[in-house]
Order: sequence, then C-alpha cells, then structure tokens
Amino acid sequence: MSRRLLCTALFTAGLCFAAQAQEPLPSVQEVMSENKEKIKNQIEALNYKRKRMVEANMELDSEQAEAFWPIYTRYRNEMDGLNKDSFQLLVEYARAYGSGAVSNEEAAGMIKTYKALHEKQQKVLYRYIDEVAQQMSPKIAMRFLQIEAQLDAAEVLQTGQQVPLLK
Repeated sequence: MSRRLLCTALFTAGLCFAAQAQEPLPSVQEVMSENKEKIKNQIEALNYKRKRMVEANMELDSEQAEAFWPIYTRYRNEMDGLNKDSFQLLVEYARAYGSGAVSNEEAAGMIKTYKALHEKQQKVLYRYIDEVAQQMSPKIAMRFLQIEAQLDAAEVLQTGQQVPLLK
C-alpha cells in the first residue's frame, strides 16, 4: 500500500537471503540497480492508489480539480525523488543490519541522512500546502494537509512494524 511497505519488503527479503546464504551482502548501488524496474513499477502502482485515495477524500468540484491536480502531480514527483533516497537509506540499514552489527559511525551517518531527508520532505510538503492555499484556498490546503498526514502516518506505522530495531 505504500512506498515504505515496498522498501520494508525488499529489506526483509534481503535480510532473509543474507542470513541463509552467509555471503557478503550486495552494495546499496547493486540492490538499487538490480531492482530498478521492479521499484519503478511498484512506485507507479502505489502512486496510482495514493492518488485515488486523495481524489476520493478531497471532494473537489471540476474547477477546483483543474487547479489542484497539476499541483499535486508536481508535489508527488518531487516526493518520489526523496522517497528513492529514503529507500537507499533503508537498503543501507538492511545491509549494515544483515552484516551482524551496525557500528556507531554507520548509525551516526544514517541518523544524519534520515534527518536531512525528513527535513527536505517537510519543506516540500509545506511549500505545496502554501501553493494550494494561495492558488485555491486555505481550507482546501488544510484538507490536503490532513489527507497527506494521515496517509504518511499509515505508511510510517506499517514500515515501523516491519523494520527490526537496532541491536
């Protein structure tokens, strides 16, 4: 249902494979390259579902929809780029976790990357919320913010349940 769910599925599969094979784990770049088409197709399918959920809950008339959907498309395209970076971070975590130990240096690097990504995602969301408020209305922008926050919260919950805690 979410990009994060796709990430955790690949993460879990990678950990299982690594545990069974006892071979060196592939690099982040190798995982991204080997699964590029699968990731692209899954993201497209998930974006379609997410857009349908937003569409069903925004309750826009035809004039509002004409103004909103180009903004939403730009927003999701920008977020997709950041989500690919998040996926790379998750693969990096999976690789470190699967190797048996995550060093303090690795953890510090992942924390730094996570914080930077989270900050970028929030800035993108706020910029598009402001654009919707200015071009349409603050009420429509608030509804958009609420829907996005609910969808994101569901994704975070699903992901959190599937990613093992650091030992």
